Amino acid sequence: MTTDTYKIDISGLRLFAYHGVFPEENKLGQEFKIDLLLQVRRSETDGEDNLKSVLSYWNVIERVKQLFTGKIFKLLETAAQTILDDLGCYSQIQYAKIHLKKLTPPIPVTVDYVGVILEKKY
Repeated sequence: MTTDTYKIDISGLRLFAYHGVFPEENKLGQEFKIDLLLQVRRSETDGEDNLKSVLSYWNVIERVKQLFTGKIFKLLETAAQTILDDLGCYSQIQYAKIHLKKLTPPIPVTVDYVGVILEKKY
């Protein structure tokens, strides 16, 4: 018995970008980390062991990278929502969850990261 959906888990995608509210963030840039969980509809050809029969995680990563680094966002919430909205271009995706983390936020205390988690059904 096969399931109608499966999940693609992309964890720890590290990208350098110039996002933030403060001018120095936009000038110097910093590293971000993105985790994505995608619930994907199976196609009738999924069992063929062929890349063309599934949603390519590499294509998703490249699209997210281009979108995330292609412009400057002031807010993590806006960047994450933009990515979620854009993932709607893949008809196979039923649901997506993004965890976007700023690894070195400009705050006067030490934290591992600050981030947002957003979810969307398609």
